[in-house]
Amino acid sequence: MFLFETITISIAVLYVVMFTKNHPDGGHFLLWTVLVATSAWIAEETCIRLYAFYSYSQSWHMLLSHLPLMIIVVWPVLIHSAWDLASQLLGYGHRFVPMAVGGIVLTDAAFIETVSVRSGLWVWQEPGIFNVPLIGILGWACFAFLCAFLYEEGRRRNCRLWSSLIVIVLPAVGTHLFLLVSWWGVFRWINIPIKAELAAATAWTMSIGLVFVFLRFRAGLYVKKKTLLLRLLGALFFFTLAVRNADGSVFYILFVVAFAPPYLTLMAQQYIVPHERQAARGNV
Repeated sequence: MFLFETITISIAVLYVVMFTKNHPDGGHFLLWTVLVATSAWIAEETCIRLYAFYSYSQSWHMLLSHLPLMIIVVWPVLIHSAWDLASQLLGYGHRFVPMAVGGIVLTDAAFIETVSVRSGLWVWQEPGIFNVPLIGILGWACFAFLCAFLYEEGRRRNCRLWSSLIVIVLPAVGTHLFLLVSWWGVFRWINIPIKAELAAATAWTMSIGLVFVFLRFRAGLYVKKKTLLLRLLGALFFFTLAVRNADGSVFYILFVVAFAPPYLTLMAQQYIVPHERQAARGNV
């Protein structure tokens, strides 16, 4: 566990250093990171206390009440990485960037949650996809959407986020509202385990669909290689965890592997001839 925490925090620190280095938006990003980390702690801590739907393993080090410090550090990096990717795919400042961030984090959560639960990092009390309830995955997406929306507003208005506590309050409160409404409106009544073969088939259907979209619109032309490489570090680490804890489950392995093709497609498109990449970025 100590090795896991050290590697994960190192990846988060590397991301922060690489993004802020010679970047005009670095100061805004650092301030936003602190505020989002605070909001993430409030959101998760209150969720654990109020709903008791999940709990972290006792083997974690450096806990801040119920929440491992590593989780608090990783939250803003995960969301910002999704924002950077979404902004490059759609264009910086595009009105649908926050929604795209929610979608990217949704897929990240489906991958990270299932791998982490199978690896014993935390446990859910409700059934779902490989013991991860759908509402837990969607909660990630909701929180990320709200954080990305506020980040976009801060950049658009060129304001300093320390002037408003809304960055700390809104994502946490908004996520609670989403969880309560969606649980009592939908998930409370369909709270059943999802068969492994169905989860794997759904993951591959969505994966192939994304690959088709990326190929059709040559999406990789608009993405910076550094953005993909920074996301690759965390992905490789969790793929390693997935392999170590697969326990011979064919459908679990199929489910996890389904997350790779869209990323590999974007990476492969990085090697299209330079003048085409330049022309594509000029149209963003």
